Amino acid sequence: MANIQNWDLIQTNKTNGTAKLKCPVCTETRKNKSDKSLYINFNSGVAKCFNDSCNALFFKDSVQKSINEKNYTLPSQQWINYTKLSDALVKWSETERKINQYTLNYFKITEEKFYQPALNKEVNNIVFNYFEGDILVNKKYRSGNKKFTQSKNGKPIFYNINEAIGQDEVYIVEGEFDVLAFYEIKIKNVISIPNGANDNDNYWLNSEKYLKDVKKFFIATDNDESGNNIAEKIAQRLGRYRCERIRFVGKDANDDLKSGVLEKSIYNREKYPISGTFTSEDLIDKMISLYDSGLPSCIEVKNSAFGNLNNIFKLMLGHLCIGTGIPSHGKSNFTEWLVLNYLLENDFKASFFSPEHLPLELHYSTFCEKIIGKNYFYDIQGTPKINKLELMQFHEWANQKLYLTSPDVGEFATWDWVLEKFKEQIFSFGINIFVVDAWNKVEHTGTKTERENISKTLSRLTMFAQQNNVLIIVIAHPTKMPKENGTYLKPTLYDVSGSADFRNQTHDGFCIYRYFGDSPYTSFTNLKTKFKFQGEIGQEVEYGYHLPSGRYYERNTTPQDYNLIDHLRQQKEKITQDYEIENKIEPATLNDAFGDVNDINYCPF
Repeated sequence: MANIQNWDLIQTNKTNGTAKLKCPVCTETRKNKSDKSLYINFNSGVAKCFNDSCNALFFKDSVQKSINEKNYTLPSQQWINYTKLSDALVKWSETERKINQYTLNYFKITEEKFYQPALNKEVNNIVFNYFEGDILVNKKYRSGNKKFTQSKNGKPIFYNINEAIGQDEVYIVEGEFDVLAFYEIKIKNVISIPNGANDNDNYWLNSEKYLKDVKKFFIATDNDESGNNIAEKIAQRLGRYRCERIRFVGKDANDDLKSGVLEKSIYNREKYPISGTFTSEDLIDKMISLYDSGLPSCIEVKNSAFGNLNNIFKLMLGHLCIGTGIPSHGKSNFTEWLVLNYLLENDFKASFFSPEHLPLELHYSTFCEKIIGKNYFYDIQGTPKINKLELMQFHEWANQKLYLTSPDVGEFATWDWVLEKFKEQIFSFGINIFVVDAWNKVEHTGTKTERENISKTLSRLTMFAQQNNVLIIVIAHPTKMPKENGTYLKPTLYDVSGSADFRNQTHDGFCIYRYFGDSPYTSFTNLKTKFKFQGEIGQEVEYGYHLPSGRYYERNTTPQDYNLIDHLRQQKEKITQDYEIENKIEPATLNDAFGDVNDINYCPF
């Protein structure tokens, strides 16, 4: 059991930040009574003693409180009744996994009979118990033939999270056996994502206070495509500047333990690109990749409604983009339509800070209109309004894709506040795209001139985008434009109110301009792209506007009025069917899906 102690034992006047103090539990029994072995994080409300004979943990708020607040269901706390492991399990662990019994005991591994849905029966399982403090918050059951299930409504959290508390460095792996493998080479500060190569907001949110002050993460997920994909998502959340990728010789840490190379392979590390100084050795792998693969990838929009846009304008992660246009010409509306298509077509998430579009639920309804293809409130032009089934379909799609940012009542949004929120959202939700609508709704702090504030903030936004490999789109209003023949001129980035730095410091920029008259239309103009391969400055694409949904479509073509979620699903199904026909893929057999169904009772322990 974890050595959990009362927070009130910590005697100090400090109330925020971090500190190192003498441990109130073990100091009096130690020879070195001056050793400050207790690490305290007052902001997170956790503390840990790093004296190996003590290892006391302190929690300001009880784990039970978070369980109650989020309505999680705790599994039975009688895990200790199952710690007597069978000889068969111990032998299997030692021979097949090279995991010794003392390691199984250290991690409180249990052996229990439990119902496995994939087998439709109760079977013997090795059980990985997920502890937070001394509370068992979740259990994962693994049968002998590698079927998995877990506690109903347990708390999602990293496996072995207690060992991350107070650590400067933490290893992140893709499975519980990999945590045990690291322990076999005497490394304890290792945690595992709970659901294999799957990214989920919940376990990040529940683990945030234990991880946010870690200085260095070693991402040690599996050495395969899914492991590489989840490694990218982990680095995105944690910040690439504090991550390194470990490359195993085999598939994972347990494989390398079995082959006897784990102690060496954990030093096969690759740094993620961050600002600083680089040598040719640092860059050679990426230079070869660039040579073999061609130009860096841009974010292209696949929806045919955008017409020729990809040929004249493409965006990139790591860039700052300024969008401008005369008020009421549709720059916010078009930006939302573009970003929604990015989310539909890519494994991206977006956060919008749009104080001009409150209340939040009304703003969310406009996103729903664009995705479903109907108006939220009315039947318009023969198109019926959205029904509740479609509303729930949008909700299920948007729930972990689309986020809104807003300060609390009475709180003013400053650029410090906005960037801090962005940083939090990258960690908690894995956001790739941020939209600020509009620039003039965020306050500057300090006594500098307007031009100095603009220059400083644009520099901060650019650095933030590059450091975190995210796309930031800022909507900025122009100054009042002069008229020519009674019509306002189209603004450029030099016309954005406040400073020419909106043109000079941004990577990319565009203008949305609306033409009125008998045949009204809207134009998208490339005002700036950083690299030639992103597009052609000065070129434009013309669009019509679909009133019921708020969508744009290429001018002189038929507007799309179908449900984009359904349409995307149908496209994916067709691609899969075509691939199966072309490659003559037969449907999976029961044996393919579940192993040898004739040997369903097989269990090595």
